[in-house]
Amino acid sequence: MIRILIGSFFVLLCFSCKQEKNTTTQNNTESSVSNSNTVENKFQILKTRIDKQLDSINDLNYFNGFGVAVVNKDSILFTKGYGYRDLEKSLPYTSHTIQNIASISKVFVGLTLAKAIEEEKLKLDDDINKYLPFTVKHPLFPNDTIRVQHLVNHTSGISDREYYSSSYINLEKDTNGNPLIDQEELEYFVPIEEDRSLEEFLKSGLTVTDSTHSDYIFNEYKPGTIHEYSNIGAALAAYVVEKATQTDFKDYSKQYVIDELKLKETSWRLSDLDTTLRSKVYSTIDLRYPDYKLITFADGGMYTSVHDLGLVFSEIIAAYQGEGTLLNKDTYKLFFTKSLDSTHLSNKENLKNLKNEQNHGIFLSYEQGRIGHTGGDPGVGTVMFFKPENDFGIIYFVNTDINSKEAMQTFVNITELLESNFE
Repeated sequence: MIRILIGSFFVLLCFSCKQEKNTTTQNNTESSVSNSNTVENKFQILKTRIDKQLDSINDLNYFNGFGVAVVNKDSILFTKGYGYRDLEKSLPYTSHTIQNIASISKVFVGLTLAKAIEEEKLKLDDDINKYLPFTVKHPLFPNDTIRVQHLVNHTSGISDREYYSSSYINLEKDTNGNPLIDQEELEYFVPIEEDRSLEEFLKSGLTVTDSTHSDYIFNEYKPGTIHEYSNIGAALAAYVVEKATQTDFKDYSKQYVIDELKLKETSWRLSDLDTTLRSKVYSTIDLRYPDYKLITFADGGMYTSVHDLGLVFSEIIAAYQGEGTLLNKDTYKLFFTKSLDSTHLSNKENLKNLKNEQNHGIFLSYEQGRIGHTGGDPGVGTVMFFKPENDFGIIYFVNTDINSKEAMQTFVNITELLESNFE
């Protein structure tokens, strides 16, 4: 299975179209209106130019469909889709097209967990076993506590390994021999008959103590010491929130995050959404993946559009500047607080992360001066980052695997396009 990991690929945006203050005492209303109209016209020209350039990139045909959004702390400045969400039916990809967003889903987990902390349901320093119906201990370090904090900054000692791939469930029947579906990729999906609950999946993997077993998912590091990115750890964090709040995680997240931000195209459940807006996801320009889901939904299974995610990101940018409304200021301070130091990145595998100044808030990533997250899953590539000093951020989804140098270069070209137009 081609799993896109865009981890160290960052997109930044800056906008310098700021009007200088008039230092004279003259207040000419007519002149102010004229200047305002001039700025608005220039911005409209800018958006038209970007639209044409993105159309040209779409014409290169490396992705069947993609969507972009440009946001600041107040609003969505530009958002549009290009290409197709369903190639067979020639349905267009728009700013309201829904798709799974891979690891950017973890930002929703972070916001939900932060709300649970604000509601005094749990603390970052808590032992996860305070809430779990089964005991989780690192087999090599059974006397060391795995804390909630270790899950959110990926230092729990829990790895993904081969076991994680059994989280991908094929939701379609009669996929064998379907000429529209990439037959070579089918073997990597688990049939729907083998679906199980998140609790069953976690318990089955996290209670294996034999390191020679194929389902063993712990690394060699003591909890809290070394960073190793863990999707299963993120799923476990959501499960801990569920047990701590005594509320289904998806329901709790909907009540305190999705509904509070008035998101109409966002859910952990497809049944909540207009599925006619859902994008197919593709392994190549000609072949698609089967419809699939993740048992470990929290690490990558959020469905949303670039428009809705733009609303979320505007809130996050505003919160970084002390103007957020979803959480109180103390909770947001915790949400943004970096929790890694150089010792967490001191092993060979983390040398690149150390160089790039990687860090984590509550499932929020810092790297090379950017804040946000990226994601990759079969047929999915997503980016959401802003640079604090610029107040602007971008969101970008593709619905086709980035599986060639040319496709990656096209991805990079979109970044450069946005940079050159908005800086």
